[in-house]
Amino acid sequence: MRIPLLTLIAVGILAIAVPFAAVAQEKPATESPQPQQGEGSGEKKAATEPPQPQQGEGSGEKKAATEPPQPQQSEGSGEKKAAEEKPASPVPLPPAKDRMAPLEPPEDDDLLDGALPPPPPGFREVSMDDATAAKPPLNVLDLHGYLRLRGDLMSGLHLGLDPRDLYPQFPKSATGKEDTLAGANMRFRLEPTINISEDVRIMAQIDMLDNLILGSTPDGYPQNAYYPLVVFSQGQVPPSDGFNATKDSILVKRVWGEVMTPVGLLRFGRMGSHWGLGILANDGGPAHFDRGPLVTQPDPFGTTGKCFDCDYGSTADRIMFITKIFGHYVVPMIDFTSEGPYSYRQNETMGQPYDLDQLDDVNSWIIAVAKRDKPEDIRRALEQDELVLNYGLHFTFRNQAYDAIEFQTPDPSRDPPPQGALQTESYAIREADVYIPDVWVRLMWQKLRVELELVMIAGRIGYDDRVGNLLDEEGNPIGPLAGEELDILQFGGVLQADYSMLNDSLILGLELGFASGDDSPHFGVRPFEEKQYEHARDDHDVNNFRFNLDYHVDLILWRQIVGTVTDAFYVKPTLQYNIAGGLGTKVSAIYSSAIYKDSTRGKSHPLGLEFNLDFFYFSDDKFHAGLSYGILIPFSGMTDLGDDMIPGDDGRDFNRDTDTDIAHRILCRFVLYF
Repeated sequence: MRIPLLTLIAVGILAIAVPFAAVAQEKPATESPQPQQGEGSGEKKAATEPPQPQQGEGSGEKKAATEPPQPQQSEGSGEKKAAEEKPASPVPLPPAKDRMAPLEPPEDDDLLDGALPPPPPGFREVSMDDATAAKPPLNVLDLHGYLRLRGDLMSGLHLGLDPRDLYPQFPKSATGKEDTLAGANMRFRLEPTINISEDVRIMAQIDMLDNLILGSTPDGYPQNAYYPLVVFSQGQVPPSDGFNATKDSILVKRVWGEVMTPVGLLRFGRMGSHWGLGILANDGGPAHFDRGPLVTQPDPFGTTGKCFDCDYGSTADRIMFITKIFGHYVVPMIDFTSEGPYSYRQNETMGQPYDLDQLDDVNSWIIAVAKRDKPEDIRRALEQDELVLNYGLHFTFRNQAYDAIEFQTPDPSRDPPPQGALQTESYAIREADVYIPDVWVRLMWQKLRVELELVMIAGRIGYDDRVGNLLDEEGNPIGPLAGEELDILQFGGVLQADYSMLNDSLILGLELGFASGDDSPHFGVRPFEEKQYEHARDDHDVNNFRFNLDYHVDLILWRQIVGTVTDAFYVKPTLQYNIAGGLGTKVSAIYSSAIYKDSTRGKSHPLGLEFNLDFFYFSDDKFHAGLSYGILIPFSGMTDLGDDMIPGDDGRDFNRDTDTDIAHRILCRFVLYF
């Protein structure tokens, strides 16, 4: 039998539509259900019956009459769907008044009463004790320091001149057969920190084999039966003061404590002393950044500075307190500069020694006020093109009434002086008062640094004699006079400037230095050996300022021949190029001239022109190596004028003017630092 085409199409559509109709009845829970009309049954629901939700699963029982009826849906077959198969309809959301308004929390939300939101998954409350126990443990011991080996070759530093009394002179070779002196020395410096707590610590500086000359303590020295000649020595023995060396193997140079209080830092003990650029007080590292001819520090903003080429260092027995007021550090200090003779009971190695008198003490009362930023803060500010201005004033008052002259002998444990007279011949009147203001300023902006330090030393010494005088019970001299009065007025200053270019690879620098002098003969680096005052000539002034011995300007003239900068000014341009990977070079030129020509050996202002060249390398694993070369071309101020000390040669040998020779120096170094 033939089936019409339209009938086949109608059956196919019905077969597809029925499954989709069943799926459409399963609405998502988020949608509001609408009452449905019967499909295919033609039966209309009564308008008077309100919609009623269905209850019960598979029971087929009708809801109680008290509940409003639920609208029913009809399937395509015209039969009602069982109520138990109809899912419960969700509560419809109220219409939004303003779709752009923020959502309001439900009325029963605890946040409306100020409660905290619930913690995220995995959150667990921890007590204060548990939090303290979870902190990383305190590092009780921190170790810093370095091992340094230096090789030094000096040729002609005596400038071809014979020694002349009271003028600085680098020695010739002991045999007089050689013109070159060479050798090597070493040092192991240990700087431990014992952290008692986060706010309390003890720090120290300990040197082992300090500047020990390699080969200086062979087992054949002193001479002994096993090694009657040092040529038979098999090796080295430890240095021992008074036996085979002038100092022991281990030297404890500094020990001090630090306590952080709620109002500032308390520091006490024997510690390094440093201020500004270090021309007056220079600790020789770690506070000092050495800007001398050698590059011994890779980072000027490092938290721990190291001056690998420093040999001295200012150390003070001090009590100080550091606090911060209105962004400025205020630091009062008391220095026990000298206590004079002390004593303890003989034949007792234990017990407490005591100071024998207060009048011979040298006390220094110091106040410092400074605005000084931390290195990391400076680095951050420069990266943001901000101007960094640091400055400060360091003021010292120092005095002494009497001077225990004979205390300089190596027997500080002798018995107290006899009673009767106030003191014996071992004491002299000093009556010294000294005032020392020191100003420091540093300006940094982008790649520019300008730094300045100016120092003045003013005061008087009532009596300058170094011979003891007998004093009566009231302290008046009853023997020879204790000398004459000396006036002190000294000035010193340094101006440094440098500019970094090419991503800090090229650094151009300029330094100007000045130290006041005196028109008396001699430089005065060693005040009583080369003194610049003479009472017989009615000269009662000590006016030559001396730079700290660890402030390095050059390699030869000031550091090795004269001793330090005094009675002179100098101009020093520099050029440093950091090649790559810690490798670089630095070249300096230093022109030096005397303030007073009468203080020089050649009675002339120009002293010399020196060139210094340094090659340096720093590895990532804390190894440093360097090689330096210096050449000094001395000028007329270093010439020897003969016994008459007058320019001009009269033909006699003892008055012959002797020109100077060129001097050379080569210095190499190997350093492991940590």
